[in-house]
Amino acid sequence: HSGGRFDFDDGGTYCGGWEGGKAHGQGICTGPKGQGEYAGSWNHGFEVLGVYTWPSGNTYEGNWSMGKRHNLGVETKGKWQYKGEWSHGLKGRYGVRSCITGRAKYEGTWNNGLQDGYGTETYADGGTYHGQWVGGMRQGWGVRQSMPFGMATIMRSSLRTSMTSLRSEHSNWTSPNSDIGSDAAVGSRGGFVLTKHSTTAPPSQLKKKRFFKGSTSSLRSSIMSGLKMRSKSNSSISSGTSRASVKSNNTMTTDTMGSNASEYSMYTTEADSSSQLAPIEDDIDMNTSESYCGEWKNDSRTGNGVCERTDGFMYEGGWEDNQRHGYGCTTFPDGTTEEGKYRNNVIILSARKKNLLPMKANKIKTKVQQAVAKARQAKETAKQKADIVVS
Repeated sequence: HSGGRFDFDDGGTYCGGWEGGKAHGQGICTGPKGQGEYAGSWNHGFEVLGVYTWPSGNTYEGNWSMGKRHNLGVETKGKWQYKGEWSHGLKGRYGVRSCITGRAKYEGTWNNGLQDGYGTETYADGGTYHGQWVGGMRQGWGVRQSMPFGMATIMRSSLRTSMTSLRSEHSNWTSPNSDIGSDAAVGSRGGFVLTKHSTTAPPSQLKKKRFFKGSTSSLRSSIMSGLKMRSKSNSSISSGTSRASVKSNNTMTTDTMGSNASEYSMYTTEADSSSQLAPIEDDIDMNTSESYCGEWKNDSRTGNGVCERTDGFMYEGGWEDNQRHGYGCTTFPDGTTEEGKYRNNVIILSARKKNLLPMKANKIKTKVQQAVAKARQAKETAKQKADIVVS
């Protein structure tokens, strides 16, 4: 057993216990020019329990195993903090990630650094999502509850500077849309997707393609490919392919907080994943709130579900990309209804169309009834999943 100070050729240092040519016991290792530091216990060249500080100021305090964060630990990165379990360098199985300066938070299960299973996401304006997750995105069944219209954050941009609770580290956490979980178009409120302007579109409009398609998938692909490349690098203090001895690592100048995949996958907004351009409505009472109970896919309302407001406005039926799509029924606040087939939030086939053959009208009504039944069943399933999360 021995100890002391060891200076490396690249300017890094190690001060502490030493055994068999490896760091052992208590010790502090710093990177070149004092950038980056690990202070804590060592076991034959591997970190065991301590605090790792990156040049950026980001920190991790907790357990390690074979050079990777493992078991319990706390990661602080910018204004975000994760407290919970780690598995071989990635977030999982259970943990809470929250904004230190706001209400935005995710609490639930994780897998490979991403939300996966069941969890609750709370947005900066107070809105929530309780339900299922797959690969960092809302998928399965869940319940999205908005805040009252007057309190829901206004969408000001469809760029990635708009976040749900955990969706972008490039915004510096100060975007006017930060963490609102917005579902609608620019100018709309977080959690509000229903629009009363659902009139039958002229044939010329129905032939047009959607206005735009968010670049979430392509951006996500490029991000993930970059992450795969980074995952090959060693984020620990030792350099090279062997951890036989403690060596100062130039990579300490790079922020290798790990689980970066979770940062991006969790931060895509519902606006990014939606191609809708819903009109801005000014006649909604400030106390009105909106909820959606149903199916989700790729972070958006897709499948069957029920969306309803406290003012009586409701839609039951099929959804795609946060828009009414397929057969369904819309009930307006004045009690009138609209039944038929929707495409991208516009009704294209109405059961009440004039001069429609009775047989055709009945066929449409039957499909609407079937869609409404599926939506109501999806609503109940979503509530059950939400109850699992809350309990």
